[in-house]
Amino acid sequence: MQPMNKRLLTVLSAFLAVSLLVVGCGSKDDKDGQKTAQDGQATVLPTDSKKVVAEYKGGKVTEGELNTYLNIMGLFQPQMAAMMGSPEVKKEVVKSYIAEDMVSQRVKDEKKYKKQADESLKQFEEQLKQMPAEGKDKKEQDLEGYLKEHGFTKEQLKGFLEKNNKVSAYFEDKVNEKDLKKEYSKSDNFYNIKLSHILISTAEDPEGKKKKRSDKDAKALAEKVQKELEDGKKFSDLAKKYSDDPGSKKQGGDMEGTPDQWVPEFSKAAVKSPIDKISDPIKSDYGYHIIKVKERKKLSFDKVKEEMMGQKVTELYQDFIKDEVKVTKLDIPGDQKKKEEKQ
Repeated sequence: MQPMNKRLLTVLSAFLAVSLLVVGCGSKDDKDGQKTAQDGQATVLPTDSKKVVAEYKGGKVTEGELNTYLNIMGLFQPQMAAMMGSPEVKKEVVKSYIAEDMVSQRVKDEKKYKKQADESLKQFEEQLKQMPAEGKDKKEQDLEGYLKEHGFTKEQLKGFLEKNNKVSAYFEDKVNEKDLKKEYSKSDNFYNIKLSHILISTAEDPEGKKKKRSDKDAKALAEKVQKELEDGKKFSDLAKKYSDDPGSKKQGGDMEGTPDQWVPEFSKAAVKSPIDKISDPIKSDYGYHIIKVKERKKLSFDKVKEEMMGQKVTELYQDFIKDEVKVTKLDIPGDQKKKEEKQ
């Protein structure tokens, strides 16, 4: 279920994903003061603490406020919920919380955003009623009770949604469609490409079935495969025989996607290679790739406009956090304990 603005949900997801990579956490769950909600999807943090965990110019954040924010995010991003109890993650997420508060204060027209939040809540409640009931009584899901299980109230969710829409609108207003069209016309990222692919890997085999190849051996094997293809052997047969890419190997080397999904060297070749021509071996960090592009179509601007807007909003949001969120105090519970354990 998603009562949140879809674009900002993507922005927050991107921010949190980057944060998790930066702090390198998530391998162990932090169980202090946490419990699992009845649906097993979200980690619920206690929200009654008045302890100040962060201060910034113009405001402060209590542990209860931060945990409420984390509980809401955990419900709508269950894949990250297990990590959100970590002190390292909280230190990054608090910046997002502060950024939303700072930005939302700059956006007026309160009635407009309150109305949007009410509409989102109504939609959310309708979706909740359609969910299969749980427990012995199997009664219809109750919104207030459901939210309470997840560590926040209806009013808190409504306030979150108001800020959510304000922040999204604030950054969207800064994106010029003419600039998007210019970027679209110059970019090679907006193709849908169907191709056949064989990877001769230089990486370690995670299952330990094959030893790591030297670059020299990988290149020699790639050139051998290229020659066999040029001599008329079927791409699908050679992919199943030689390829180290498990995803496309099972499909006889067939794959489809857009250039932004692939490593730069592979993407460049996929965009530039002539149709139905066997490529020379393409080197990347993964090894050597051989491809044959079967179809390449430029996606229309209308189809990619939303994606481009989302990327721009994400960039502006992250720049705002970097340039304007100045935390003067940061005291995340559990952080000191972990420092002492390391010592």
